Amino acid sequence: MSGPILRVHHMTKETQKQSTESTAVGKGLRYANVGEVTEFKIRVANSSMLHDVYFSALAVGDNHMFTANPSPPDNDKLEISFYYTPTMEGGYDLYIEEIEGKTKDQSQVPGSPFRLVVQGPKVNQEAERKFTDSLPSCQTIPQNNLSWVEGSWKTRRLVGSKHGVLRSGWVFQPKICSFDTFTEEEIAVAAASLEPTTIAILGSSAERGIFLSLVDLALTEREKVHLNKSNFAKCWGFAELQIGNLRIIYQDFRIAPSGSKRILNENNVIIICHNEKKVVEGYHFFDDALGFLREYLFNDRLWPDVILVTVSDPVQLQSLFKVIPTSWKGVIYPTNTFKVNSGRFYTASGVEEYKEQAMKYLPIDKRIHIFDAFALTTGVRHGSQSSPRIMRSNHFHRWCNELGGRIRVCGDGAEMVAQLLLGKAIAPNGKDVWMRSIRQEHLNVIRNIDYREIMCCHDCPESLLPFHIKRVPDLKCYRSTTGLRLWEEKHLHVWDGTLCPSDCMETKPVGQTQTESGPVDVRECTVTV
Repeated sequence: MSGPILRVHHMTKETQKQSTESTAVGKGLRYANVGEVTEFKIRVANSSMLHDVYFSALAVGDNHMFTANPSPPDNDKLEISFYYTPTMEGGYDLYIEEIEGKTKDQSQVPGSPFRLVVQGPKVNQEAERKFTDSLPSCQTIPQNNLSWVEGSWKTRRLVGSKHGVLRSGWVFQPKICSFDTFTEEEIAVAAASLEPTTIAILGSSAERGIFLSLVDLALTEREKVHLNKSNFAKCWGFAELQIGNLRIIYQDFRIAPSGSKRILNENNVIIICHNEKKVVEGYHFFDDALGFLREYLFNDRLWPDVILVTVSDPVQLQSLFKVIPTSWKGVIYPTNTFKVNSGRFYTASGVEEYKEQAMKYLPIDKRIHIFDAFALTTGVRHGSQSSPRIMRSNHFHRWCNELGGRIRVCGDGAEMVAQLLLGKAIAPNGKDVWMRSIRQEHLNVIRNIDYREIMCCHDCPESLLPFHIKRVPDLKCYRSTTGLRLWEEKHLHVWDGTLCPSDCMETKPVGQTQTESGPVDVRECTVTV
């Protein structure tokens, strides 16, 4: 129960302006009863606001935070109903905010934050802690539907010590399980294991925040002093941290925006060439994504235990599994909802569309586990990159220096997903089972943690553009007993592209296009992957 509980600013000068275009009405703004579905409505000035403006509803208490969810808009009455079912009595500040879809400007609906009083049985904090301790570890239960992450955010005062909380003192607490969280010392013990453990994160800069949170969790204060100025900080390519037998990998993997329009079938994709170079600016590099899995991630020396990958649809995911060995016994978490600033997830239709799509992932392969990253993280939406401006934030993480240097990457959303991956990779049968299996010689590494060696590898281009994925990264690595080094500009370069396959070059151009370097011949070819 002891330890810090960090707070974020839920309203600042930039977000305290009152809206003149919307109002909130209903008893649910100020009163509710535990266990009862409660409603309030937001009324808008015109019909366009029902589609061009988003509304956020977040209840913030001293030890508990929860969200209210919208129903489909009523176009005739110009209103949106919001519903929530409180689980804990107490006083809350209910922030209801209007966010303009184009400008991302954020303002308070008049009266926000409303003072909400939830009535019900008085909270017995000790009983709450015992209950969360009695729940199974989340990584041990079936993760074949999205309901397992239904829950809310609570502080260490309401969560037992068996599973733990995040470094901020908060944690997402599902209804049916508890997330195991791992400390720096426990991660060091896992790294000393004789069995290698690898976590791979394949995504964009938002998912890079999960990688950075993992790095921040794993390194000591001394080792991560330069984290925000290291090659890991803003890598648009490949990055890897290795501590003993623990490897944490990030690969920039922006395949989701392309959808599945260039995937013909399980073996063939379409590529585009401009003169002798393959085009990648338009995300036309799905063949290289498959090549990275086959030629690097699943080569003889490196098979990850857990993969988190961003995909846009089941066709993309199915194509990835065509190059993953059938003998691999790991787990993949596909997601495209780790987004604090996606307006569609603040609407009823957007949430339902994602849920329907996620359930289509499961029949593809039994190694697929699903979770709703938005539902898991949205309760801490005010603590993201541009805190508390929700849709001005591209990332859940931000650089910081908290607890005397113990936290260099803030953002409970990113750290929560990082802990989910750690639990699945390190202790798939539960943290308590894992702790009982630890041998004394592994515990000895904690005494020598300040003298250990880490290895850092990277292949990070100088700029984001052109988008690309190297099938086999050209790694620059170093070993260190003092920690991460400062950014090494001499290792940065502008990626010079991939040559168009020779058989494609032999085909007739389908046309020409104008580029900054002048006109180029355009070829479209089918390649086997």
